[in-house]
Amino acid sequence: MKRDMDLVRAILLKIEGHPTPTVEGYLEVDGYEQGPIHHHIDLLKQAGFVDAFCAMDANTEYGFLFQDVSLTWQGHEFLGTVRDPEIWQKTKAGAAKVGAWSVSIVAELAKGFVLQKMTTLGLPVGA
Repeated sequence: MKRDMDLVRAILLKIEGHPTPTVEGYLEVDGYEQGPIHHHIDLLKQAGFVDAFCAMDANTEYGFLFQDVSLTWQGHEFLGTVRDPEIWQKTKAGAAKVGAWSVSIVAELAKGFVLQKMTTLGLPVGA
């Protein structure tokens, strides 16, 4: 299964928007089935963007269930750069041109577009 950066962003936004710091049980993301969602939560856990407990559950379609999913500091930082829909669209277009979709490339592109927006708004950038 390929990594889907739109799903990565959607999961992070969903967790951040949850009324409590931790999401228990299934995390539903519009337009996605549980298999890809669970796979991407696992990837986000490996990347250090989320904390999550994986429980075996024979009653689920996939045999496991992520529980107690929450954002880490690193997850909040990444989401902070890709939250804005306009920045996200520019970031995706830039990554497509470069042909690189690593998390570090996506984060750097997004950060660059955030800095451009700050300059456009007349906000100080750098020291």
